[in-house]
Amino acid sequence: MLAASLLGACSPALNWRETRPKDIDILLTFPCKPQQIVQTVQLAGSMVKMSMTGCATDNMTFALAHADMKDPTKVGAALAALHQAAVRNVAGNVTQSQPTDVAHATRGLADALDLRITGKSPTGQPLRERVVLFAQGTQVFQATTFANRSQYKDDAAQTFANSIRLPGGS
Repeated sequence: MLAASLLGACSPALNWRETRPKDIDILLTFPCKPQQIVQTVQLAGSMVKMSMTGCATDNMTFALAHADMKDPTKVGAALAALHQAAVRNVAGNVTQSQPTDVAHATRGLADALDLRITGKSPTGQPLRERVVLFAQGTQVFQATTFANRSQYKDDAAQTFANSIRLPGGS
């Protein structure tokens, strides 16, 4: 929900473009020109700078949240906190959950998940949300797409989720 309130709308059509958010070693494809904000938040008991890169187009919001936990022992707790917040922020229910399949992401983290969530907007409108939680080293990420249930496009959410590319060798 933070992404929707802080990031402005883009053009009404999906215009996919590769984006490397400032100061983050990740490449992904957004369907509109994203904006980025950075704020200090508490996550897993630590104050961290969290960046939010995202845009809204065609009645959907696309966003990437990122934070460097600095301490590898806090990564699991940070992903768990992001997972809980994603569900809580939309008073939602997880309808599907599976391990994240992002190449070069840290494996074996309990909350590194690809989630489908149904919930409600602050005005009570039914929402659908897809949240992909993953980490690499001390970096934690949350890629999110959401929209009113009737306007949610699975193919756009899938394109966004499949576009995530972290650095790494074979």
